[in-house]
Amino acid sequence: MEDDKNGTEKGAARPDSTKGISGKTPSKFLRFSGMATQMLGTILVFTYGGYRLDQWQMNKKPVWTLVLSLTSIAASLYMLIRSISKLK
Repeated sequence: MEDDKNGTEKGAARPDSTKGISGKTPSKFLRFSGMATQMLGTILVFTYGGYRLDQWQMNKKPVWTLVLSLTSIAASLYMLIRSISKLK
């Protein structure tokens, strides 16, 4: 049989691209720690953005910080629930 660009025979089974280097799928610990990191990053970015908006508008009460932090918590929980439902 002919070899293609990657050096594998045409028609031969290719390795699954979703598997890691060792050929195994990533552990659940890695998946959930990645989700936690994403949640934390989302919440921090939105909260910092609200803080900066409050400074820029010189608000006495941190309205934007409150609104954007609560919005980011809701968005990150939505993303978490969506990704957990895809795992099953």
